[in-house]
Amino acid sequence: MQCSCNNRYMLTDIFAYRYADRPIWNEFRETDRVLLAQGFRMVFEQLFLPDKNRKFDSTAKNTWLNIHSKLCMELGKESLSPLYLDAFNTSKSLQYWGHQTLDVVCRDWMLAEYKHGQDPDKFMKERISFIELAFREHMNVLYEMNTSLISAASALALDRKKISNSMISVQVALSNSEKIAFVVRQSANEKHNAAFALSCEELNERFRRAKCPLNYHNGFIQIETDAMVQEQIAEPFWKLVSDPKWINVETDMMEAVDRSESAQRDPAVYAVRALESAIKIISNIKGWNTGKEKGASQFIDNLRSTANGSFIVEWEAEALRHIFSKVRNDLSHGPGSEPMPELTQQQTDWTIEASMSWTKSLIGRLESER
Repeated sequence: MQCSCNNRYMLTDIFAYRYADRPIWNEFRETDRVLLAQGFRMVFEQLFLPDKNRKFDSTAKNTWLNIHSKLCMELGKESLSPLYLDAFNTSKSLQYWGHQTLDVVCRDWMLAEYKHGQDPDKFMKERISFIELAFREHMNVLYEMNTSLISAASALALDRKKISNSMISVQVALSNSEKIAFVVRQSANEKHNAAFALSCEELNERFRRAKCPLNYHNGFIQIETDAMVQEQIAEPFWKLVSDPKWINVETDMMEAVDRSESAQRDPAVYAVRALESAIKIISNIKGWNTGKEKGASQFIDNLRSTANGSFIVEWEAEALRHIFSKVRNDLSHGPGSEPMPELTQQQTDWTIEASMSWTKSLIGRLESER
């Protein structure tokens, strides 16, 4: 999975690149046209809505710039559609010329008519990439807001402590006003996060209604797995690992899914790596790491230990070890002159789903203790 950086001139991971070799659309349907129109309206009306004068604030302007610049770079375009309006009004004999705003540039490209002879797969993948990138950019904006709020809370606590050492009466007065300001900011932040969560749910529902086998989570659109697996395992998994502390788990599992769907080598290795990271992080959070662990088995022992409260029991520990010994070890080590070890697609699917399920279960236990 490619790196996606804030610098808009760096490599950006987009849907069209990840699935370039995986055919999805062999025709362009009316439901596809509707999906693209709905997707753009969601981006414009829910993620980056302008004010009543159709003006965007500085954050929204920068985000539109990022989306347009990053997508153009990856698609090899100067702009998605013309940046300048040059039109002649016959009835008034007037020539119009001006700079198009980037939301209009994106809209004109996104909703351009599909013409006979165009590659429907390429046409759709590029526009799905726009939706993916817009949702990812908005997610990044929310992450910065959330981080800023946490920093403000910490600074507020420090300021109160400093003031209380010298001027108790002033501290009380400031505490009340600061508390009101912080609560207002916190409430607005919660509304933004809740609204985005609803937008993500709506996007996935619109994929389903369009009979489009896609699912958005944590900044990426991927091909949807079996409906029951998606609902009971994948969706809860992605929700749990969206917390920054699970970033390595999320990254490796996304790589596993992408490699599986695009028929690349060793997707199961990345799924098991994600599971191993989850086990190590939990062991560290609980304070069970000794520094002497040499592999996954020792970290599993930390979770199984009765001295640590038996976070998992013996049969669970054995089942986890089996995954590492029979899947990860066999695939990760060079076979020498022996045949290259490979898993069938069914075995790969099982490994990814099992690693997701185990991770979901372990993180769920950790969260339930808090």
